[in-house]
Amino acid sequence: MTIPVIRQVVDKAREWKARGKRFRLTQFTKALHDELGLDLGQKTVQEILTANDLWRPQTRERRPAFYQSLCQRIPNGLLSLDGSEVSLILGEQILKYNVELGVDVGSFCHTGFEVSPTETSDAVISVLEQHRQSWSVPLGVVCDKGSANLSKEVLDYLKKHDIEIVPAGPGNPKGNGIDEGAFSQLKQAIGTIRIDTSSLHALGQSILENILAIYTTLRNQMALRKPRKNPLEQMQTPVSEKERELERQRLQKHKASKNANDEDRPKIDQLHWVIDYHGLSPEPAALQRAEHCIQRYDLEAITKSEEAFLKAVHRDQECCNLPYFFGILRNIQQELNDQRYREYCREKYNYELRLKNKRHQEESQAQEASIEGIIQIIAAAMELTNETLKKSALRRCRQRIQELLESRSYIRPLWKQFLEAISARTDLDMNQKEQAATLIEQLMSETAAA
Repeated sequence: MTIPVIRQVVDKAREWKARGKRFRLTQFTKALHDELGLDLGQKTVQEILTANDLWRPQTRERRPAFYQSLCQRIPNGLLSLDGSEVSLILGEQILKYNVELGVDVGSFCHTGFEVSPTETSDAVISVLEQHRQSWSVPLGVVCDKGSANLSKEVLDYLKKHDIEIVPAGPGNPKGNGIDEGAFSQLKQAIGTIRIDTSSLHALGQSILENILAIYTTLRNQMALRKPRKNPLEQMQTPVSEKERELERQRLQKHKASKNANDEDRPKIDQLHWVIDYHGLSPEPAALQRAEHCIQRYDLEAITKSEEAFLKAVHRDQECCNLPYFFGILRNIQQELNDQRYREYCREKYNYELRLKNKRHQEESQAQEASIEGIIQIIAAAMELTNETLKKSALRRCRQRIQELLESRSYIRPLWKQFLEAISARTDLDMNQKEQAATLIEQLMSETAAA
């Protein structure tokens, strides 16, 4: 990217802003192409504008790597569990239920569901039991870190049947994206359930259960992606014990990778310091979520958040809670990410900085050329036998050295550059290099003294 191109983009952007024209990146990029003939991508244009303080940097944090490779190779290997709220309208009354759904990750087969007033461990176990009775025991279960999913009863059930648990992290719906997608399709298919009658709560539950039964039956007869088999056919595909054992080892290795090192230990320690210092008493499930979340942030952001949180608590004691701390942390981390992106863009595309670097480079090249020129004249003067010509050559060297010294504050760096340039010469032997260095030192001393 050349400096004139950057200048054109910057001038055009300032012209748009001066006219008060609505600034849209796609429209501006098209205008650069149509009016100035600049064929630049939107990302490049955005970085140029950000570097010159004409566009606010916007960064997005990637998902944790732990959840990116989680996929299933065989049917009935990994079961996705999640709960979602479904509303039912009976007359003028709105009834809300929690639907717990089990979906096979590989085949997208809906293997069980349970309707309950709230998300409970009994509902989770009911879905697991439905899956076990229909398709036998899965190798693993992926779910979020809700209190029901990680309750003692559920953990005991999983341990009893030798099922691996692979929790999905908070603030990361794609970690358990199978069930998220299943609920999206379910709610889109059944729409709003409205029954114009007054009835008991159990009536609403039974109606909802029938609708869910119809949906899961139809859903399992439809292939998720063509030309693949439908979920029921995939679940009926025979799997050898060797394949199941390989899948189990892969899941265990996947879980172990989460705690492969202690790089995040200082972050967790700082979180516990905040909790102890402010006397916070989070529930075990909340503390576990906090320990997992804190690992996604930088130590610098955590340290700054501690200071901001302390000031906020001094102003208002109602702010003394973990959600408020993580709100501050999220904002500070975003500011740091945006600042780093802005600095990256400035180093790459800032017009004034690029111009300054170019001038500095030209000055350095000119000085290097002057140093090489002086050494070349010195080398030629040492071979002259005519004293008049030799004095004339040395006088020219003294003038150039004086010009170099006028642009320098210290002599030693310039003397060091002369020595390096003399050492790099291959056309001079050791005695000639020593003689040249002595002459240059003498001329520098005379020029500095004058």
